[in-house]
Amino acid sequence: MRQKFYLLLLPLILSLSIPVMAQGVTPTIAVKPMSIISKLSGADQTYGMLVKGKIIYLFGNVTGVATTDGYLQAIDETGLIRWSLPLDSGQNEIATAATFDSAGNIWVLGSSEAPSAQTPTPTPTPTSTPTSTPLPTESASPLPTTSATPTPSLTPTSTPLATPTPIATSVAPTLNPDSVAVDPASAMRRDLTSVILWRVSRSGILLGTYTLEMKQPVLLRGAISTPAGIALTGIISTPTGVAGFYANSDLNGVIGKPLTIGKTDTELNALVKMSNGSVAIFGASSEPMAGTKLNGVRDGIISSVAVTGKLGKVIRSFNAASARSWQSATSKFFLGGDARTSGKMEAVITKFSSTFLPTWTARYPSATPALTAEGVTSHFAFFSPTAAIPKIKGWKAGNSLTLAYDSKGALTGAFGVGGMPISIGFSQELGLVVAIRAALGVSIFRALTR
Repeated sequence: MRQKFYLLLLPLILSLSIPVMAQGVTPTIAVKPMSIISKLSGADQTYGMLVKGKIIYLFGNVTGVATTDGYLQAIDETGLIRWSLPLDSGQNEIATAATFDSAGNIWVLGSSEAPSAQTPTPTPTPTSTPTSTPLPTESASPLPTTSATPTPSLTPTSTPLATPTPIATSVAPTLNPDSVAVDPASAMRRDLTSVILWRVSRSGILLGTYTLEMKQPVLLRGAISTPAGIALTGIISTPTGVAGFYANSDLNGVIGKPLTIGKTDTELNALVKMSNGSVAIFGASSEPMAGTKLNGVRDGIISSVAVTGKLGKVIRSFNAASARSWQSATSKFFLGGDARTSGKMEAVITKFSSTFLPTWTARYPSATPALTAEGVTSHFAFFSPTAAIPKIKGWKAGNSLTLAYDSKGALTGAFGVGGMPISIGFSQELGLVVAIRAALGVSIFRALTR
């Protein structure tokens, strides 16, 4: 009986055992402005960024009349675009995740239409035709790993977007007595059912394009480098809703059989490489799985995938009335996400140990989930507050904040910028880097935190 009573109390014990950042003992911290690196036009759809050394790699999509294509762009600390590379497989595609491999190449991941019957595309499809201006010799030296974001107006240096093929229409003169011009109809775009990977050198040369047909619409959400190649994760449509999926690609672009997690309401958004060779996965689900039951409206979930491909134990959030999700994670298990309760949203950050034990957490009223990054000695959380935060002086309503914490969860800095968060990264050379979206487009900012 005592054992059963203890098990019933376990969720409460765990929730109370997570230290919340002690705002009362934190000294008042003034919000520091960030310096702008670059402004982009509103024409492109910047999705994210990576930061390495003095270079920011932006990725996203450009939509034309007939097609949507991905792009990758390298920007230096002055805002100069070093090179811009279109990512076009001949089908509609989007770029939504990116990472570096062990050689420093950039892997951009996304979703694509399946190759049409008229233009079959083998999988993988390597190509080596450069369509960009190479980086100066500065980029040849190894660049320290980190992630970051945006720059000036995007002008792809690639093949122009294809002209839509009109569908032939024949109108009898008696049915159009006023000679009104009839716009040609555009062909309906197909679902993006293929996983697509582009491997790009640091000088902007496309080294390979690789695909895996999934038969259902997919959205790539995260990728990391592993000893075996690239681990990737995302969301796939199912007959009853959406599921999360996880897969591995070797460095030749051969993608293994995906592991599907959930059936009706599960998403996977972020990955972290673990010391034992497995990969930690983070997301959200309202489904029972791996022997666990739903605790809230929707739970944030943490699990791992072994080298053998087996799913590990699932750890769920314990907020009974909340819809929770984990959206980002760092190599030091600093997680960012959100909690939605009774129409109110909070940005949530939690520092976990490598065995998934929470060590401290913080929540703030916010219009966006928290995005996280690692500095040399700091953890960073980037979000858009909807109310003033105690002990933070100088925040302006409508601005986003990046908060810096030490290893114990004490606030050590705050950096403000106008606009909504897109991505966050850090390098020793550039410091803290963020990308934001505002009314006039996308901008990239930086701040030295040391």
